[in-house]
Amino acid sequence: MKKLSILIIGLLLVTGFAVAADFDGTVAISGSASVTFGVDLDNNYTGFFNDATSTASITLVAKQSVTTSGDDDLYGEITVADVQIKLADTDGTDTITIASGTVSAKIVVSPVEILIYAAPGMSWGSASSPDDGDGIAPALVAANVIGGITIVLPVDPATINVYFVSDGDWATAPNTANDYAVGADVEVVIDIITVDLGGYYGWFNASGTYGLTAAAAVALADVMGGVDVSVGFDLDATGWEVSFGTAVAVVTDADVTIDVGYSSAWDLDVELGFAEETAGGLVDALGASLTVQLFNLMSGAIVWNVDVTGEYDAGGLMPYFGFGMGSDNIIDVNVGVELDAAFTGIDNTTVTLDWATADINNFLGIITLMTEVSL
Repeated sequence: MKKLSILIIGLLLVTGFAVAADFDGTVAISGSASVTFGVDLDNNYTGFFNDATSTASITLVAKQSVTTSGDDDLYGEITVADVQIKLADTDGTDTITIASGTVSAKIVVSPVEILIYAAPGMSWGSASSPDDGDGIAPALVAANVIGGITIVLPVDPATINVYFVSDGDWATAPNTANDYAVGADVEVVIDIITVDLGGYYGWFNASGTYGLTAAAAVALADVMGGVDVSVGFDLDATGWEVSFGTAVAVVTDADVTIDVGYSSAWDLDVELGFAEETAGGLVDALGASLTVQLFNLMSGAIVWNVDVTGEYDAGGLMPYFGFGMGSDNIIDVNVGVELDAAFTGIDNTTVTLDWATADINNFLGIITLMTEVSL
């Protein structure tokens, strides 16, 4: 009897769960083919290029999630998200996608939750710079192997996550120093305001290993077309960083944005932007964007970039352009026109005439004429 009990306990420890997923059975086929004639104005090269793409797929099980839990105050819960089974052929390449899904699991001692998977992830990166690649990343957050538990404490209007982690395990990635870290993340949501705070200390056996992060966001849906404002702050033993961002919807589908980042590592970076969708916006059928970047404003070695795009949909005839220049003295330009069936009368077909140069001071560029038929 004792052996049978041990066997039953063992089976309970290794057995997961099985639930039925909904059958989909959707069939989708798409494809396009084109011929392009091009002229390289710098080398006097010319020629045709033929291209085609096709995709056929049968979705047996559409992407979905399955969960098993309990209905009292003490139970284990596991969710497998994004389960999918799909057969596909893309340009002659057969694929079978069987996505078993992303697992999350917890022990619920209502109202407290103890997350056992995935492994704890420390909040970081509340501040960001418009200049990609800048910023600081604490060693703890960047560690390759972190294991542990997260305790979720709902304290209305806040949610508090307290985590306890180890620097590896006892075997696969040995925690040779028996080193641990602790931390907490807090999120408070009050009407239109969301505040996130985080902090950690560890590894315990390393000196000066700590991190603090904070973010606040305000969403004003009733101001103009909507206004979003955010601020962020990060601090660790290596430095600090702070950022500010706002997005103002002047009208629906037309936004003005401002992003500012400053830190002990970045200097001061600013990006200003405007974007209007072709359909809607300030002027219907007119799409446009403007981006102005100003980097390293406090160092004296200022880097700046300006990029402009525009297009106008005149009912099947859409001219467009792009222009960019910066402190590197490189000017890129492209100009073209797209004609679809509403203008040419050729169903399922788009004709595009384009000229582009990556550096107008040094290259005459390339002219292409592409005719594409799509399914």
